[in-house]
Amino acid sequence: MSTSDNNLVAKVKPLSNSNYTEWCGEMKAWLMRNGLWRLVSGKEPKPSEAKEVEKWEIKSEKAAGEIYLLVESDQRVHFRGHEEDPIKMWSLLEAAHLSKKPGARFNAYDDLFSIRKQDDESLVDLGTRIEKAMQAIQNLRPADFKIETLDEELQCMALIRALPEDYRHLTMPLLLLDKLDKRVAEPGQGRREWIQGEEAIQWRE
Repeated sequence: MSTSDNNLVAKVKPLSNSNYTEWCGEMKAWLMRNGLWRLVSGKEPKPSEAKEVEKWEIKSEKAAGEIYLLVESDQRVHFRGHEEDPIKMWSLLEAAHLSKKPGARFNAYDDLFSIRKQDDESLVDLGTRIEKAMQAIQNLRPADFKIETLDEELQCMALIRALPEDYRHLTMPLLLLDKLDKRVAEPGQGRREWIQGEEAIQWRE
């Protein structure tokens, strides 16, 4: 690795439990610069021809090493057992840091609309904070996210935010659901009871 490469990789702050969005962008750029991103993103599948397999595996090992070294030790637990598979490592880290459930988006929207200009903050810096908050929201949207889904979620989120603190024991479990729509959030939709499942809390009529 050249001196310039060493200087560049030194600028990529290792992944911690609080900097995934920033790390993801910088790590992607680093992998792209080294010709490894197409493999990690799945756009360059493993070839079927034997003579090309070894070249692909060498690139795969290099990509895995790059990711491993730029992740803090306590974050490596997320891809334990897959240290030689950069595609799996990347997807596992994404899954660990980006819970794409409505509740996560609710909190992200709440963060966005809670932003206020600080006394010593420039408008440029304020705009940057807003842009990062919006990027965090976009990162929490699943691939099949539609404008209709956004409309449903915003309506439910408005209802949840409007409820007083006395309803907190009901609203908090709602944010753990895989889907949040009017049928779930509106009161008076028939008798419902909570069931604590292995992955989330769900409604049962």
